[in-house]
Amino acid sequence: MENIVIRLKEQGCRLTPQRRAVIKQVYESTEPLTVTSIWHSVREAYPNISLDTVYRNVSVLVELGVLIPIKSTGKEGIRYELATADHHHHHVVCVKCGQAVCIDFCPVNQHLLELLHGYGYELVRHTVELFGICADCRLTVKE
Repeated sequence: MENIVIRLKEQGCRLTPQRRAVIKQVYESTEPLTVTSIWHSVREAYPNISLDTVYRNVSVLVELGVLIPIKSTGKEGIRYELATADHHHHHVVCVKCGQAVCIDFCPVNQHLLELLHGYGYELVRHTVELFGICADCRLTVKE
């Protein structure tokens, strides 16, 4: 977590106690979290923190590349996880239940980079999300 703190300070970002608590919740989680679940957890230490404050902090952390949003078509909406340099991955998300699974594969290759360059772009970051129906949901649909 200290690497994240250092990175934020290097980018000139203030590290308020609330922002630190938001980062800590995502850092300690074993699964991606919604803003609402982050808010509920952070409220244990900061009972007066508003949902709006958590949304603003999450937004800043996404802009700075600390958090990665995982979009979902399920009722939970967007979930967030830490961006880690040592584990670049993408996701497949179930359109029925919203379950997201990491895919340890990146489709960005030299050909795509050259194509983007031809359009005048330099790739600075990317996310790839695939959507499907998980095995559990396929079973319930067939029954």
